[in-house]
Amino acid sequence: MKFRRFLFAILATAWALASVPAAQAQAFPSKPITMIVAFPAGSSTDALARELAMSMTQVLGQNVIVINKAGTGGVTGTDAVAKATPDGYTIGWGTSSQLVMNAGVYKTMPFDIDKDLAQVALVVKIPLALAAGSRTPRTLKGFVVQAKASPKKFTYGSAGAGSVSHVMTEVFLKQAGIEVLHVPYRGAAPALLDLAGGQVDLVIDTLIAIVPFVDQGRVHVLGVGGDKRSASRPEVPTFAEQGFPEFSAYSWGAVFTAAKTPPAVIERLNEAINTAMQSPGFKARVAQVGGSLLGPDTPRAASEFGRRERERWVPFIRNAGIIAE
Repeated sequence: MKFRRFLFAILATAWALASVPAAQAQAFPSKPITMIVAFPAGSSTDALARELAMSMTQVLGQNVIVINKAGTGGVTGTDAVAKATPDGYTIGWGTSSQLVMNAGVYKTMPFDIDKDLAQVALVVKIPLALAAGSRTPRTLKGFVVQAKASPKKFTYGSAGAGSVSHVMTEVFLKQAGIEVLHVPYRGAAPALLDLAGGQVDLVIDTLIAIVPFVDQGRVHVLGVGGDKRSASRPEVPTFAEQGFPEFSAYSWGAVFTAAKTPPAVIERLNEAINTAMQSPGFKARVAQVGGSLLGPDTPRAASEFGRRERERWVPFIRNAGIIAE
């Protein structure tokens, strides 16, 4: 009898432990979730994150509150998620700057992307466009011809050393075989303002950020990334159409959380994000920036995607000598 009671106790304990992940997933979330955006409010990155947060709120039945923690090219906000309690109540909107480029730009960071972060879901891929100021030729071909004839005559602005706009511009310059001087800014917005004001000649950014200056007649667009032209600006040819088939200027967004977050909680967040991405409001926001959905997918797929991106871009960044300034 004693042995049977002992055996029963062991089986009951095992069953209870096996039920913990399911219980966690069923109970989660029981309070509001914080989504950290590592860039300033008002950017296209921030707008996408906020739209997704609103859709997730509807799916989960708990508020998903967006907080901006900008600084150090996205390192500050990413670190806040890495060091948060690993319970799923703090998540981060991740960009290619944070989850890829920074790994090459900074010699050291206060966290390890692979060890301290858990990827939850891929969300969106966004083509980037090359915008030009008033003294720049109206076509990509015309610009390349002038830039080759007069090395370092032109300048380009970026959101900062190691940002997506910096790295993507350097990739284009290398493929075009031209030299253009880099002027780093503290964010994309001031770079675009100076482009419109004539202080720099080129900036790579999203079409939605560029279009207001185009409509004012202060900026024109030389090319756009992606396999096809943007529905919002069909008159702008892709880089591939203009002789640069291997140049694909893009950024992407994902959601991540702290490592050691229970797998069941990550799966619940993944399910909620995959559902939220299909909401009309979020789809409309993605279309506004000319993007495309990367999901629905799995946490494992998100992790593998980021790893492949780092394998592609980190060596380029280091070989090009792109470092944080």
